This record gives sequence, C-alpha cells and structure tokens, in this order.
Amino acid sequence: MLIIEIIKKLWYNIYRKISESELSMKEEFLKFIETLMKANPKLTEEIMTDDVRAYLDILSETKKEKPTLTENGKVILKYLQEHPEVRAWKSKDIAEQIGLASRSVSGTMRKLVNDNFCEKIGQDPIIYTLTEKGKNYEIIEGENE
Repeated sequence: MLIIEIIKKLWYNIYRKISESELSMKEEFLKFIETLMKANPKLTEEIMTDDVRAYLDILSETKKEKPTLTENGKVILKYLQEHPEVRAWKSKDIAEQIGLASRSVSGTMRKLVNDNFCEKIGQDPIIYTLTEKGKNYEIIEGENE
C-alpha cells in the first residue's frame, strides 16, 4: 500500500510539472518511469529485466536532426492549427476536408507523429491530436525547397 501512495504522489508532482511544459505523452511516460526508478533504485534493479531495459532504451532514443515538413505535411499541419476547436482527428476526416487521398494523409500523419507534431491517441480507428510543438510550429512556405 505504501508503494501505491508513493507512486500516486510522484505521479501528481510529475504531472503538475509536465503539464506546464511541451512534453509529449511518450516523454511524460518516460519522465514518470525515470522518476520512479530514481525513487527506488534497489527495487528497480531487482525487478527490471533485460527486455524492459531494452524497451526503455528504444523509447528513449530521439532524433536530433531538425524535422522537415513535406508539402502535404505543411498543408495538414496548417489545417489542424487553423481548427483548434477539433481536438482529435481521423486521417479519413482530414483527407475529406483538405482534398487529399486518405492513404496519403495516413502516411503524412505517421511522419508528423514521428517528428512530434502530432500524437496518435487511438488505435481502431487511429485518432491523432496536435502536440504543443504542432500547435505552435510556424509553417514557413518554401522552407524545405
């Protein structure tokens, strides 16, 4: 019971700090796990398997290069930024609104997720939402040409 209370308190403190920042859900999760591991390193060492460690390492890897937007990426990101009243999007809905093929939008959304402009928050159907980075990114025409 004590561990559960500690986790709740840690999560509350982390969430309060993180919610004021621009971290993605993945980054929030990794920060939470890191804090738990630091709070009890002995327990972490006892229960962490090689598979768990490898998975955390993969999750922690980040791209250092500046992401570039494709033309479709610019169009989609601009459209999503112009409609902040809609918080969750399906590729099909985006495609219908901007006149692109649904398949093309799906591929572009994968790249926007990889570059942390959007997050995938649903699975069936796949639902996307803008991250803080996506909301605040200034799209400059001709920046990738």
